[in-house]
Amino acid sequence: MTAPQLALPSGERRSDPSITVYGVLTLAICLLVVIGTLAGAYLAMRTGTSPWPPKGVTTQEYYDNTLLVTAFIGVVAGWWGLFGIIRGERRQAVMGLALAIFMDAAFINLLTYVVRESHLSPRQDAYAVVWYALVIAIAAAYATGIGVGAVVLARTAGGQVTPSDPTLGWCAAWYGTFIALMWLVMYYLVHVVQ
Repeated sequence: MTAPQLALPSGERRSDPSITVYGVLTLAICLLVVIGTLAGAYLAMRTGTSPWPPKGVTTQEYYDNTLLVTAFIGVVAGWWGLFGIIRGERRQAVMGLALAIFMDAAFINLLTYVVRESHLSPRQDAYAVVWYALVIAIAAAYATGIGVGAVVLARTAGGQVTPSDPTLGWCAAWYGTFIALMWLVMYYLVHVVQ
């Protein structure tokens, strides 16, 4: 009787998610620097300008609260997608990631509506300049969040993100959380600190 012969390991090349992970990490650090710089400028202008915010500026708390809820629904959906990846439920993962992308797009849509309804112009005063810069930074962050989510969604739907290698799922969930926290910082600056 002969001993059973072991099969050779597969020669198929595994995908390397480290490039995507490092790219998303670099993007998050860049966005952190941008939002930190703008928050510092906002606080510096606030201390040197009286009155702050200028007369005639009204904060739209209803829309901003709606943006906050939309942001956190997107975060929950991103973590739902990761849960589906870890549990091996591809349909759940795809639905969670698709919902996260949809909520990020809804956030950008509502943010552009808030900008139109604010009747602020960067030509008005320093407050409007910093406010617009913060809004543009947040919109850019959410646009990159859609990009990150789309890459992870495509790779999950294609079977490249699996329970044995969920790195990109973790990347999408944490990045979605990070951009929601960026909005929370802006919300705190505009409505609490004023």
